[in-house]
Amino acid sequence: MLTEVSDLSTEFQSLSKEFGSFDTQHKLVRILRKLWHDIVDPVVQALGASSVHPGSRIWWCPTAEFTLLPLHAAGPYEKKRDSLPHIYISSYTPTLATLVRARQQVSRDASPQYFVAIGQGNPDGGKPLQCVAPELAMVAQRLAPIVSSFTSLEDSDATVEAAVDVLNRNQWLHLACHGMPNRKRPFESSFAMRDGPLMIKDIIRSDWQSPEFAFLSACHTTVGDEKSPDESIHLAAAMQFSGFRSVIGSMWSVDDEVAQEVVSAFYRNLVDGSGRLDCTRAAMALHKAVKTLRRNNVPLEQQIVFVHIGV
Repeated sequence: MLTEVSDLSTEFQSLSKEFGSFDTQHKLVRILRKLWHDIVDPVVQALGASSVHPGSRIWWCPTAEFTLLPLHAAGPYEKKRDSLPHIYISSYTPTLATLVRARQQVSRDASPQYFVAIGQGNPDGGKPLQCVAPELAMVAQRLAPIVSSFTSLEDSDATVEAAVDVLNRNQWLHLACHGMPNRKRPFESSFAMRDGPLMIKDIIRSDWQSPEFAFLSACHTTVGDEKSPDESIHLAAAMQFSGFRSVIGSMWSVDDEVAQEVVSAFYRNLVDGSGRLDCTRAAMALHKAVKTLRRNNVPLEQQIVFVHIGV
C-alpha cells in the first residue's frame, strides 16, 4: 500500500505541473477515482456508520506521501454529485495539536476586527501579477465597511519590513502575491514582496496578537517537499503554526480570474448573521465559493486548487 501511495503521489505531482498547459482532466479524474476507491470511500462509509451526516465538516490530518494528494477532492466522478465535496466539507490540519489549540481559542464577540490586505504584483525579480490590484480592490470594497479597521498594503509599499509591521497589528489577513516553496530549506519558503522574500521564519517569529484568519491568494501555498513530505512545512501550515486559527491556501497555480471569483464569493459567505467576520465559517465559505466554479464549468483542477486548514 505504501508503494502504491508513493507512486500515486509522484504521478499527481508530475501531473500538477502540467495543469493549464493542455487537457489533463481525464488523468486527474483517474487519480481522484483511485484516491476515492482505495482511501477516501472507506472513511466516508465509516463516518456514515457513525452517524456523521452529509454536509458535516471533517478534518484530514495527512502524513508522509498523503500530504501531497488532494484527498478533499476524491470521488468516482461518474455522476454530477458523487464526489467527496458533495458529501462533506473538508478541512486539513498539519498536526492534531495545532487544530486542538486553534479550537480552544475563542473569538470575543465584541472585540474589534483589524484586517490587512497585502498585495505584491511587481515583486523583486518575479513575474508581474496583473490580478493583484483588482483583487485587493474587491476585498476592500467587501470588507472595509464591515471591519473595525481595514489596511491595504500594495506594490511599492508592500516590502518585507512593512508587511511584518502590519501583520503584528492585525488579526485578519488577505495576501495576494507569489508564494515560493523552498523544498530543501522549508523555513526559507516565502512570499514575494517588493524588495525580497517574506520568509516563513519571519512569519513564525512575528509577534501577532490573537491572529484569526489568513487567505493566501498565492501560487503553491500548500505544496510540501516531495522528497521528505513528513517534514514539509508549507506556507499555509506555517500560518497556523504561527497562531492563525484558520487559513486558506492553494495546492498549485491558480488562474487569475478563478482567484478573483473565489475571493469574492468567499468573503460574502464569511460574514455571520451579526455582520461580523467569523473564522470558523471559512471552510463553509470556501465550500460555497467552489460551488460557483462548478456551476460556471471552470476546469476541474481549478475547482479543487484551494484548501482550508484549521478550525
